[in-house]
Amino acid sequence: MIQIQNVTDFSLKYTLESGQSFRWNRIDNAYYGVVEGRILKISQAGTTLCVESSANEDEIHFVSFLRHYLDIARDVPKILAEVDNDAYMHRALEKLWGMRILNQALWETVASFILSQNNNVPRIRGIIRRLSERFGEHLTLAGYVDYSFPNADALARATEDELLACGTGYRANYLRNTAQAVVSGELSLILVKQMSYPEAKQALMRQEGIGEKVADCICLFSLGHLTALPIDVWIKRIFETLYLRRRATHREIRQFAHNYFGAGVGYAQQYLFHYVHECSNWADAEHLSLIELK
Repeated sequence: MIQIQNVTDFSLKYTLESGQSFRWNRIDNAYYGVVEGRILKISQAGTTLCVESSANEDEIHFVSFLRHYLDIARDVPKILAEVDNDAYMHRALEKLWGMRILNQALWETVASFILSQNNNVPRIRGIIRRLSERFGEHLTLAGYVDYSFPNADALARATEDELLACGTGYRANYLRNTAQAVVSGELSLILVKQMSYPEAKQALMRQEGIGEKVADCICLFSLGHLTALPIDVWIKRIFETLYLRRRATHREIRQFAHNYFGAGVGYAQQYLFHYVHECSNWADAEHLSLIELK
């Protein structure tokens, strides 16, 4: 077991339960998940993280990897201070303090959010589990069994029927074609990692099956572009209800959100997104009164 100490302003629970990743399971007081080809077991006691891995890890490299993956190497409190623009956001920040945006493996994030389209979290998790069982590698950690996410080559060679059998539905062709583009180099993940946010987003959207929302999810949850703003039905509803107080286009929402929250808009949306899922009365009169726009 490896311990990472003095991890301040961090909540493992809110980070792993906020809809960014589909591979984490809570068992008692620990979280088990598959991250880049190994099972991790992580628990938190105050400012200490206790981590076990199914792989033989070099401790120095492993701790550095974890700090990046969990985004605890970034000065997130500074970012949150910069988006703390109203009493509503302040309440969301207080309730969910410590939630970080993960820096996930690019290929798995691309594939996972292609599968997320017109889908719900339990179904997405199930599809990913079945794909991993069929095309990934068997992994164990102290009796816990899971499977690595299949690489692009494995999914590029899969037949449509094999993918459909995993529950992918109409997304099967999008997934296989994107895997083939990655394998051929048509979609170079190495180059995408080196691009600015606008460049990366456009490169991703050239691929059939990756629209603006999926591209923004990839940019935010894998590439660390905190100016990315994924707009799904929930984010649209949140901004229309809380801030604009009217129906709005995605372009209008995007323009307002970037002007209002600035460079940390990705963190702002994640706190708002998770807050409304935690609080059923998120849009009552008392909540709406917390926002007074200048």
